[in-house]
Amino acid sequence: MKKRIYLNLLLVTTMAVLITTGLLVVIFYNFHIDKEKESIKDYANVTANYLELSNINSIEKIVNNNPNIRATLINKNGEVIFDTNKDVINMDNHSNRPEFIEAIKKGTGESIRYSTTLDKDTYYYAVLLSNGNILRIAEETDNMLSVFLSILPGVFIIIFLILFVSMSASSLLSSKILKPINNIADNMESLLTKNELNTLEIYDELLPFIKTLVKQSEKINSQLRDITEKADIMDTIMSNMNEGLILVDNDKYILSINKSGMDLLQGNSQMDYTSKSFINICRNIKINNAIDEVLKNKNNNELILNLNSKYIYVFISPVFTNNKPLGAIVLLIDYTEKHKIEQMRKEFSANVSHELKTPLTSINGYAEIIEGGIAKEDDIKKFASIIRKEGTRLLNLIDSIIRLSKIEENEPKKDFQPIDIYSIGKNIIDNLNLIAKDKNIHLSIAGQKTIIQGNKPMLEELIYNLLDNAIKYTDANGTVKLEISSEHSRGIIKVIDTGIGIPVEHQDRIFERFYIVDKSRNKKTQSTGLGLSIVKHIVEYHNGNINLFSAPSKGTEIIVKI
Repeated sequence: MKKRIYLNLLLVTTMAVLITTGLLVVIFYNFHIDKEKESIKDYANVTANYLELSNINSIEKIVNNNPNIRATLINKNGEVIFDTNKDVINMDNHSNRPEFIEAIKKGTGESIRYSTTLDKDTYYYAVLLSNGNILRIAEETDNMLSVFLSILPGVFIIIFLILFVSMSASSLLSSKILKPINNIADNMESLLTKNELNTLEIYDELLPFIKTLVKQSEKINSQLRDITEKADIMDTIMSNMNEGLILVDNDKYILSINKSGMDLLQGNSQMDYTSKSFINICRNIKINNAIDEVLKNKNNNELILNLNSKYIYVFISPVFTNNKPLGAIVLLIDYTEKHKIEQMRKEFSANVSHELKTPLTSINGYAEIIEGGIAKEDDIKKFASIIRKEGTRLLNLIDSIIRLSKIEENEPKKDFQPIDIYSIGKNIIDNLNLIAKDKNIHLSIAGQKTIIQGNKPMLEELIYNLLDNAIKYTDANGTVKLEISSEHSRGIIKVIDTGIGIPVEHQDRIFERFYIVDKSRNKKTQSTGLGLSIVKHIVEYHNGNINLFSAPSKGTEIIVKI
């Protein structure tokens, strides 16, 4: 700003000096020319008076004293009698010369015109003599101008000095003008925060502007605080969202992305994806095409992706601002667990249907034979036994499903009491010992009295199911061992067998409802596939954890901590 003021002041001063100088030069030039004309007139009058008293030869004597002067004597007919610069024989008649005509009429005459004799612009002054002749004195205008030009260097020096002074004065004046404004600029923060107007030298004309500026600053600061607070809240919400949230513009450049969005798309946590294309974080064709479709058609879109070993639900919605499309919001939800539950539900429904249908089909088939009178007398007892066994299996299955459903309801734990899990284990060992002996399996218990807080019927079922499952999948001459111990006020239940083992690919699903590793073996064991699922839910009911270690043909170890 200082530079601008300085240049403007300098420009104004320079223009004023130049205009003033120009006017003075013109005035001085005109004054100089007038003085030269008066000098020639005086010279002509003196010469005319002298001629009145002497002869024509005296003209040359007078003119020789001034080499810039040309003298011409013309008779009343316009014929040149004498000329100091040229032979009169070769000169034209001068009766048509303006100065001659005017001198004849008025006694004197003058003109400025081009001289064919001198080949230059010339000033002429003519005087009528008493004898009727005309004395004409002439001087080249170049001679008049040369005198004037000789003084111009001095004029320019003066102009330069004036301009130099103007530059210095403009600099000082601009600094003085800007001082109050600089005071405002240097102390703007204090003016806006503390309103210290009275402590500074400020132009009165600026006070209304500054007061308005202070008010606007307060308003802006207030709005900025509100925006910052809202932004912080929004940032906190987005950062703590389990769902991924991504905002893209119409060109699919990322405007904003939260941590969950980066995690679900497995983006580089060290990289800032803001202002980068969406394809930089995810190259999946389906989601990119879905975003393109939303940006094009301005309609919602949704899909489920199998991405990075996860199932992700993607919802894409266009964003408008003042009815103008801004971009789109991409919402990512981890659908893996829900998808897994959905698959388990489908499998559960299919398994329940199968498990219920199988015994019912058998019961209906044999009952139909008996009802139709087709069965022999000896077979009726056999068919009735099969119907009873299948009915018992069906009842056990239904009972297991009911127990599992009750456990999943997570009823309030009001029935917890001190329980010796070693005593429970010993009783169950005694009950299952007969079944184990039938398969030639050595069943044993180790440990000591261990008291925990829990639900007795549930814990009995937990230990029973673990041991029963181990016996079912252990071949003859094998061993099943129950170990009871404590650790940091927690009870530890271990069931170790030398059974067929569980392949690694099945170990993650072994606790799912109706999941059976070897379905061909299940025909022999008559397993419902609910035993271990019930175990898992009982453990969770008691806020415990369960771990499984197994290898095919080497056996299985299940550890429960409650």
